[in-house]
Amino acid sequence: MHGFSLIEIAVVLVIITLLLTMVAVPLVTQIEQRRNEETQKLLDTTRDALYGFAAANGRLPCPATAISAGRESFCTNASGACGAALASVQIHGRCANAIGFLPAVTLGISPVDAAGYAQDAWADGSALRGVRYAVSDYQNPANIYVLTAPDGIKTATMTSTAAALHLYVCSAGLAGAPPTANCGVTVTTLTDKAPAVLFSLGKNNAMNSPDETNNQNGDKVFSSGIRTETFDDLVSWLSLNTLFDRMVKAGKLP
Repeated sequence: MHGFSLIEIAVVLVIITLLLTMVAVPLVTQIEQRRNEETQKLLDTTRDALYGFAAANGRLPCPATAISAGRESFCTNASGACGAALASVQIHGRCANAIGFLPAVTLGISPVDAAGYAQDAWADGSALRGVRYAVSDYQNPANIYVLTAPDGIKTATMTSTAAALHLYVCSAGLAGAPPTANCGVTVTTLTDKAPAVLFSLGKNNAMNSPDETNNQNGDKVFSSGIRTETFDDLVSWLSLNTLFDRMVKAGKLP
C-alpha cells in the first residue's frame, strides 16, 4: 500500500476546483438575476404607489434630496435660485430637485434605510443605492409646475398637459456624449411624455457608458434597455394617460 503521489493529489484538486466553479458560476448568476428581479419589482410597486399618490393628492410628489430624509422637497420660491428647501407643499409646485431620490417616506413605502431612503437590491447601506426619481418640470403658466403643484393638471387642463413634452426615455445604445434635449437620431425614443421616471443604478453603480452617464447627468433624458457589461441601470416610467385615468377615477380630474 502506498500514499497518493503529488501528481494524483494535484489532479484531484483540479477536479474539485472545476466542480466548485461549475456550481459557483450559476449560483452567482442566479443571485444577480434575483437582485435584478427584486429591484424591478420595487420599481413597479413604486410606480403604482405614485399613481395612487396622484389619485389621492391631485399631483405627483417632488423628489427627495440627499438631506430630506426620504421626504419630498420643494423650493420656497417659484423662480430664480432655489431658496430654502421645504417638505411642506408649495402652491407653485417647484421641486428643490427635479431629479433626485424617491420620496419613500412621503409615499409610505417600506423598507427604507436609516436615512429614510428606499434602496435597490444591491443595498450596501450607502445613499448611492437609493432609488432615483425624476418628475417633469413642465410649467403652465410660467412658474407653476403643473405635475407637482396642487391641482396643477386640473388648472392647466389635461389637453394642454398631454400636448406638452415631458421626460424622454430612450432605448439604450448611445455611442457618444449624452443628449440634453432629446434622444437624438441614433436611438429610439420610447416616450417623450413620461410625467415621472424611476431608476436604479444597477450592480455597477457607475457611469461606464454614455447610457449610464445619461441617467445621471441631470437633464430630462433617460436611457433604458437591455443590460450589458457597461449598462445595467433598471428604468421604469409612468404613463401620462394612465396617470390621467387614475386621477379621473379618483375625482381629481378634470
